[in-house]
Amino acid sequence: MPSAAVTRPFAVCAALALLAGCGGSGDSGGDGSGKSGRDASASRAPDVVPTESRPPAPGRGSGDPDDINGDGHRDLLMEVSGPDPGSRGGGASHVAVVFGTKRGPDPTVRSVYSSRELGLPAVEPPGTGAVLPETTADLDDDGFPDFIGVGGEEVPEEERGPTGSAQRRVEYVTWGGPNGPRRNAAATRLRLPAQDAAEGYEETVRGDFDGDGRHDLAGLRADGAAVVLLFGPFTREGAAARTERRTLAQAGPTSYGSLHADELPTTGKPRPTGVFVHYGNDGEQSAGEYFAARPGGGLAATSRTVRKGNGHAFGDFDGDGTRDLAVGDDGGRNDEPGASKESADVHGSYAVYPGGDGAVRTYLPPEGAREGSYTAVDPDGDGRDALLRGDPRTPALIEGDRRIGELVRRPPARVDGTRIPATNGSKQVHAAADFDGDGKDEVVLSWTSTRLYGAYGATPTHWWVTDGVSATDDAAFSSRKFARRG
Repeated sequence: MPSAAVTRPFAVCAALALLAGCGGSGDSGGDGSGKSGRDASASRAPDVVPTESRPPAPGRGSGDPDDINGDGHRDLLMEVSGPDPGSRGGGASHVAVVFGTKRGPDPTVRSVYSSRELGLPAVEPPGTGAVLPETTADLDDDGFPDFIGVGGEEVPEEERGPTGSAQRRVEYVTWGGPNGPRRNAAATRLRLPAQDAAEGYEETVRGDFDGDGRHDLAGLRADGAAVVLLFGPFTREGAAARTERRTLAQAGPTSYGSLHADELPTTGKPRPTGVFVHYGNDGEQSAGEYFAARPGGGLAATSRTVRKGNGHAFGDFDGDGTRDLAVGDDGGRNDEPGASKESADVHGSYAVYPGGDGAVRTYLPPEGAREGSYTAVDPDGDGRDALLRGDPRTPALIEGDRRIGELVRRPPARVDGTRIPATNGSKQVHAAADFDGDGKDEVVLSWTSTRLYGAYGATPTHWWVTDGVSATDDAAFSSRKFARRG
């Protein structure tokens, strides 16, 4: 996960460049020739909202949880901002599906859904209503991913669980099909085991936790007592085929905590996916628990406590064919007095917990590559993942303690008549995957600007899909009008 560069009306070369071995600032960039460079006049990103050209072709089904229409090409899901026709006023977030092709995602072929169109119910009081889907998975095993959304509800006093919470999250399923989910069909409430119904789940993620090739869900109980595994296939009434539980060593309220699962394999033999529970914190780096996947044996019965660090990513970082977990310092700090630096064993470093029986390896990347989110990416298709550090200015690619590249791009010079400085805004790593089937990972990056906040809020407005590690992009476009229909 070498192919020729794809030229499209909405794509501009050198909007993003992966410069091997460079160590410059966020102002460096490519010049459009495929050579690395630091010329301040390097190309700015395009400000093009591609016009919708045709609906997606219906597929026959696939095993990829991000192949929404099941045609064998991975699709790109993103949040976009726009009006909600069913509301009494104001804007709302929508989910956009940019459908994939053999050349990667094509933003002229897309579908956009509001939460109402996905059948997620509006719930009172305000603040507990439905929001956009948090994941996709083929729960009924028909070859087409379903959307798992989340809402909220008040809990009657006599039904409240151990934490006594007056509100709980509620998961819903919007069933998929060859054309994606059917608009305005009622979503199905996910049926939880009886012992979890009162508390609900703080977070729900997808995976294949027994390695049978069917998609499953994992939920983190709101009281922090356990991770609950819901195995597929699910019935159309929202019930799992069976359930299991993994007790957490450090139980407690899950506020600010999070649940993560490894990526589902989309090709080759099925394999179980690991689970990581990150403890809650107040801005400082915190530890977590890792339930490793055991080939042929499913998810480990007990967890392994891992070091402090708010950055984490699953990947094969040593190239041995088993999945590992990278955990470390993401550069975030508590803003309280005396909390500007972590302890020496945490500050700036990360550790790789191997999927096999090897020793934990700790690395200290070079200065300038120690901040930002963690994403595993295989840029050359050799089966060994590098770690992409999503610094908001210049994401850096590292292997062990070496920086091997940077993702350098410039925002558009002007958006909606507003002048944009070349260094303005925040860049985020949205995803990394082999979208075009060439064996190499593409990286999807988004850009958000405070200068556009009045119109679009914190929702990203511009996107890049890299063409492997070249200085060109498979696509570079703006999504800021995707949700404006008619």
